[in-house]
Amino acid sequence: MKKIGLIGYGELGRQFEHLISGLSDNISFVYFDDQAKKNEAKNSHPFNNFLNDEFKDFEFLIGLGYKHLKKKKEIIDILIEKKRKLFTFIHPTAIIDNTAKIEEGTFIYPNVTVDKNVRIGKGCLLNLSVTISHDSVIEECCYLSPSVTLSGFVVIGGMVFLGTGVNVANNIKINSSAIVGIGSVITKNIEPNQIVIGNPQRIIKKIRLV
Repeated sequence: MKKIGLIGYGELGRQFEHLISGLSDNISFVYFDDQAKKNEAKNSHPFNNFLNDEFKDFEFLIGLGYKHLKKKKEIIDILIEKKRKLFTFIHPTAIIDNTAKIEEGTFIYPNVTVDKNVRIGKGCLLNLSVTISHDSVIEECCYLSPSVTLSGFVVIGGMVFLGTGVNVANNIKINSSAIVGIGSVITKNIEPNQIVIGNPQRIIKKIRLV
């Protein structure tokens, strides 16, 4: 029996549970979310209890949404420091080239395609029908919404959010903590912390970090 500690049990966490449970009966879940009982989750614990010794043999999956990518990275760093295992999920309908490298804690939804020589960092989420073309790099804790397409040699920095249907041209770099709005076509590099949308792309604003 594989034991998974699901950190965060909102809408995304429940999606994770649904996809995993649909493929195996040999999995048990424990939930770490202060609101989990309201979402009818049995075996729930306060959010910050995931480091308790009683859970040291669990594999951990972080069900925090795109608005909490910085927090997600912080939790992953803590888990790695404490030598806890991260759970990686790749749906069987995904097509993953055998030269691609996918790091731990990443969650890959149905019908995703990952081409040759792609590298995907820790704790990423690739939603339905995402396509990652050859020789692209996605750094840790990125969130790619349904039907995002990256052309070849694209580099995505850490904690980037790409909205549904975003298309990124060849040889583009999207720097860390950028946000790209739904349906955008990206043909120029994006600086760190910028919010970009449209076709042609335009800068909405730059996020102020506190």
